[in-house]
Amino acid sequence: MRNIIYIEANIVSISPLFIGDDEENILIDNEKNMAYLPATSIAGAFRAYLNSIGEKDELLFGERESSKMSKVFIKDSFAKILYHDNRDGLKIDGETGTNVHGSKIERTYLGEGLEFSLCFEMHLNSNGDKDLKLMIYKALKGLDKGIIRFGGNKSSGLGIFKLLSAKEMIYNLKDLDDLSKYLKTEENPRKDILKAIEEVNVHDKYVEFLMKGNLSTPLIIRAPKSFRPNEADNTSIKTGSDNYVIPGSSFKGILRARIETISNCFGNKNEAAVLFGQVKGNSKENVLSRIFVKESIIDNSQYLKEIEYNKIKLDKFTSGVKYGSLMQEVPTMGSTEFHVIYRKTGEERFDNYAIGVVLLALRDLGTENIGIGGSGGIGRGRFKANTLSINTGNENIGIDFNNKTISNDEMISKYIESVKNLNSEVMNIG
Repeated sequence: MRNIIYIEANIVSISPLFIGDDEENILIDNEKNMAYLPATSIAGAFRAYLNSIGEKDELLFGERESSKMSKVFIKDSFAKILYHDNRDGLKIDGETGTNVHGSKIERTYLGEGLEFSLCFEMHLNSNGDKDLKLMIYKALKGLDKGIIRFGGNKSSGLGIFKLLSAKEMIYNLKDLDDLSKYLKTEENPRKDILKAIEEVNVHDKYVEFLMKGNLSTPLIIRAPKSFRPNEADNTSIKTGSDNYVIPGSSFKGILRARIETISNCFGNKNEAAVLFGQVKGNSKENVLSRIFVKESIIDNSQYLKEIEYNKIKLDKFTSGVKYGSLMQEVPTMGSTEFHVIYRKTGEERFDNYAIGVVLLALRDLGTENIGIGGSGGIGRGRFKANTLSINTGNENIGIDFNNKTISNDEMISKYIESVKNLNSEVMNIG
């Protein structure tokens, strides 16, 4: 062993986090009453990402079959809990697009703002091992971009973090001073590596979509009941930090339903299932989704006054008003953005189809053709896009909905043609 390298990265959650125990409860350190991020979760997420971008992760993390030891050691991490996020969810029937009866889900998450410290200790034998350190850099960059996520429901926008700081400390064990400091547990000077992480070259296999715009009609995604006095019967959901939000699960459900509808028109519905994690037959094996979304925070600063709407229920048999059915609703308006990440398969024709079908689904959402949240039948929850940008890694595509202009329209035409002409019989999807 020649060098020992310590890397410490401070990260903060920008979306709710759910790491559960065996009983699906939030994993909390009971002694410290702090959020707990196990080292196994960190290692698993980093290893999966490095493998997905073509890195030889076994050189860093070891390999059981060949009895190869890991060269990196990771510590458990803890964070102070600021607040909890309560969310209600529904299971959606893929055929009808409606909620399944009795499928309501109630779950509590750890709110955003959790600050964890990720600590890595690397044991390197030679200068040739410096590429192993770069793997940690690349993984930290993937985390900062929102590709590496922790906990459950990652593809629905949970477990996303940003990098706050990163520092590195090196002991050269062939240097007597360094060896003495290491044995005495004295620290060497720490080097700031945040810029080096930002500049590291990563050949990742991800396509990013970002659509910005405004809600053109009021939106309500019902929040859990709080039983506060004078509160309206139905209010739109907020984060624990009191911002209106479109949950990632709601957005992903809308996106999936529209992608399946579009794909079904061209006979590609089975391929659409692959995008969201396909399970063959009666197998209970989970397949990781290739579509990842983020939660959409709504900026309602231009709408200072919240408007309360009155609503009644009608008896379907008599068409009369039901007794005691008067309800109050407080929807929201404002600007927001929708972020989608697609993980490529490496099969060009399928990847072109995937980019094309996500593009078409986002186009339908951005042109007010899809309702978000409840009361869509009466025009609620419509979104009008201003811009849509696509970064495939090789090229950037921009759509300006207001000026009706497209950059790189040849590429868009190619992706849309791939949706029409996909031939699943010759596909080999990894």
